[in-house]
Amino acid sequence: MNKNLYNIHILGVGFMFVFSAFITASFIESIVFKDFDKNGIGGKTGFYSLAIIYVCLGLANWFSPAIVNKLGCKMSLFLSAVPYTGFIFSMINPYLWSVYTFSALLGAGGGVIWTANGEVIAKNSPGDTKAKNTGIFWSWFNSSMLLGNIFLYFYLGNSEKISDAQRHVIYLVLGVFCAIGMCCFLLLAPSGTESEVEEEAEDELVVESQSILRPIIDAVKFCKTWQMGFLYGPIIFTGVSLNFWSSVFITVIGNVFPNRSYLALGGICTGIGEISAGFIWGRLTSKIGRHGVIMCSTVINCCLYYLAFISFPFDAATTTASVAEENPIIPSNIYLTLAMGVMLGLGDGGFNVSIYTALGTIFEEKPAPAFAVFKFVQSMIGAAAFLYCGHLLLPFQLGILAVTCLVGCVCFIILERYPSQVLLVNAEDDQD
Repeated sequence: MNKNLYNIHILGVGFMFVFSAFITASFIESIVFKDFDKNGIGGKTGFYSLAIIYVCLGLANWFSPAIVNKLGCKMSLFLSAVPYTGFIFSMINPYLWSVYTFSALLGAGGGVIWTANGEVIAKNSPGDTKAKNTGIFWSWFNSSMLLGNIFLYFYLGNSEKISDAQRHVIYLVLGVFCAIGMCCFLLLAPSGTESEVEEEAEDELVVESQSILRPIIDAVKFCKTWQMGFLYGPIIFTGVSLNFWSSVFITVIGNVFPNRSYLALGGICTGIGEISAGFIWGRLTSKIGRHGVIMCSTVINCCLYYLAFISFPFDAATTTASVAEENPIIPSNIYLTLAMGVMLGLGDGGFNVSIYTALGTIFEEKPAPAFAVFKFVQSMIGAAAFLYCGHLLLPFQLGILAVTCLVGCVCFIILERYPSQVLLVNAEDDQD
């Protein structure tokens, strides 16, 4: 295995463990708090916590390129994973102040960890390997949905409520997962040949002498490019979709089906879809193009939203009762719901793989600011969605998803009609 591929796999394994903890925690957060219901915490606290996380993550993205330039990818990844571990352990005995405080800290770390991730992938993907390596990383990353949820499924069994003792064990195990992922980041090797590593070290010395505002200025310049303008459409959709797959879908399952182990099954099926997306879309990109992947993903997403509309009660995402009280158009079925989880993963993964490869190609010379813009827009849209998802009936949420998905698809197809172009941000240009 060459050094570039080694780094992609190590990066993926580290993210798998860290996000086994975080994704599993975010999946069940609203249901856990609904069952907890004390210390000022209730069912909607989980949505507000996630909104805080993604607001802080989005804001941190403006400073994260400077932090990654200063610390390097390895240390940036390691240190930014520390707040994730603190957040998980704080859930063992949550208070309203601790939930919101650690949510903010996790969001700040999230801005750095995702910017460093994008730079590691770009630096270790020479030539035409970007789609393949992005697919490999995405498959490792989304394995986190399996690891955490498989544990959750066997541990919860047939429980209809998550007790205090169960919550303690769940978050202790997830915290250990997160710590293992932190240590994996320390195993990353320098990318490139020996001469390239020396040249990179010299470049870092130059970066240290530059203003910390330089990466922020670069990110602002990327915001105004026409390529990024067309990418805003699909990026906005991934923000709304992030809200749906990471919390709303699992909350709906918890409010429709009393068995708490079904929460884990929903997460597992979504993970299977995301993992399959990494393999399928990563390899199909060279055959049908990124626009073909986006079109296929759009069809899958729209079919999913229709099935969710007819099979879930309209109050399934907003009810404060133990189960949803309204009747769906057709009876809710756990097997159809799990199939929708796979479709959800495939559709969301197709958009993310295409956006990642597009950013890595168009902004090849300076990927960190471009990925920072991507995560900023995605996170702020996701945060806005977390604020309304606890109040807006499910059909309206599905309508927003469908509209943004179609608009994102059209924008991406228009972008792909033009020849690929690498955008460079030169210091000389900034001085004009």
